[in-house]
Amino acid sequence: MTPPPYRTVLVIPDLHARPASRRSLEGHDSRSLAAVLKYAAALHLDQCVILGDFLDYNSVSSHNTGKPQLVEGEDLDQDNELGRALLDDICRAVRRKRDSCDVIYLEGNHEFRCTRLLQAQPQLGRWVLPRNGLELKERGIKWVPSWSEGKLHNVGNAYFTHGQYTNLHHAKKHVEHYGVPIYYGHTHDVQTYSKVLHGRDMTIEGASLGCLLNYEQGYMRGAPDKWQQAITVFQVFPDGYFQRLTAAIFKHRFVGPTNGRVYDGR
Repeated sequence: MTPPPYRTVLVIPDLHARPASRRSLEGHDSRSLAAVLKYAAALHLDQCVILGDFLDYNSVSSHNTGKPQLVEGEDLDQDNELGRALLDDICRAVRRKRDSCDVIYLEGNHEFRCTRLLQAQPQLGRWVLPRNGLELKERGIKWVPSWSEGKLHNVGNAYFTHGQYTNLHHAKKHVEHYGVPIYYGHTHDVQTYSKVLHGRDMTIEGASLGCLLNYEQGYMRGAPDKWQQAITVFQVFPDGYFQRLTAAIFKHRFVGPTNGRVYDGR
């Protein structure tokens, strides 16, 4: 089969994976993730980008300081054990048809919770950091310190970050700040803004790419939200230009934006 004249990149947004406990459901939506992995396994992928907040790391959240009941039965070992298992599932799916598929893991603010823990208690050692606890090097996964150092990852003209802004018009804020086509998670919704510059083919787009977490997060206490589960594929040409295909996920089901097939995790 002749390879297509572009690179195919799958983007996995915020999972907030957390083991189910007596107090709460699992953080990620395992059924929607299952549908995404079925889709990933059907693609000839060149790259998979994990946008950060892959794990919730609720066990070391500063929001729970002095409130041991909120993290009862949770610890970093459990978090990382779940994370390693999920990463193995993702790697198997995205590398099923192309062994050379690169997997990129962007650091989010929830991964940075572990850095804050190490800063406060350096005696714990560097094993508490996600890139070590998740054994990313052993899995051939590249770590990008997006939250702590502001590093971006790019494929052609498309740039990726975990996300910085959460205001009403955050897509516009990201475009104005970065000045490049910029894609991110963090806000859990899907929002797009386009800045048109003088000249042909000069539009700069920014977009938040949704999430894959359970909508029923305990800390929301039933409040309304604008969260949207979604999955995105980028097709990037050799000259750097690309097209972005985002599919919303409802009831753990979506139509693959590149092949028109239905993927259902129920």
